Amino acid sequence: MRSTLQPGLTNRLTKYLRTTQQLIEEGRDAVSSKELGDYTGINPVQVRRDLNAIGFSGTRGVGYQAYDLVESVRAILGLRQTYNIALVGAGNLGSAIASSAILPKRGFVIHDVFDNDTDKAGRMVGNIVVKHVDELNKSVEEADEIIGIIATPSASAQEVAERMVDAGIQVILNYTDVLLHVPPQVDVHRIDPTAQLMHTLYYLTQVGGEAAS
Repeated sequence: MRSTLQPGLTNRLTKYLRTTQQLIEEGRDAVSSKELGDYTGINPVQVRRDLNAIGFSGTRGVGYQAYDLVESVRAILGLRQTYNIALVGAGNLGSAIASSAILPKRGFVIHDVFDNDTDKAGRMVGNIVVKHVDELNKSVEEADEIIGIIATPSASAQEVAERMVDAGIQVILNYTDVLLHVPPQVDVHRIDPTAQLMHTLYYLTQVGGEAAS
């Protein structure tokens, strides 16, 4: 049984994993703590501490073996298996998510796409046939889907979240601006591009202010 990781460490390990996977795709065999720090915005000293904390060490002058690092972090985060995802919302955003080639490489498969629009049911999104949202419970049970993505208009988000909870979804990625009300055992992650933009604008403002002073 894996020990429970602190949320901060989990978040950083996820960033190291994503960065290292991208470097492997570019043909890299090794990665240094400085590179991981540069790409993630995390101090290289913290990078080394985090990787030492999970029992992974590098070689001076070489860095960390990229493939071994990916396997170690995936094992720590419980990502060695493939996870099926139920996506609700077959509009432009949902279609883009369902058509992503990145998710399967990371162990996440959009198994089913749902929508409440009967005109969209039966159409193809990527290589997936859209189902009516009324089929959610049955599909989640058959495909063992524990992750749900909400890519609907905001007005429908809470209702969709409740449907997901009833179907047994344990983790919800919310692409809307609605604060969802779900039972405490359901883990909700809000995907909010505006938050990152506000962070970036703050950074630019500070840099601009320092340059002008």
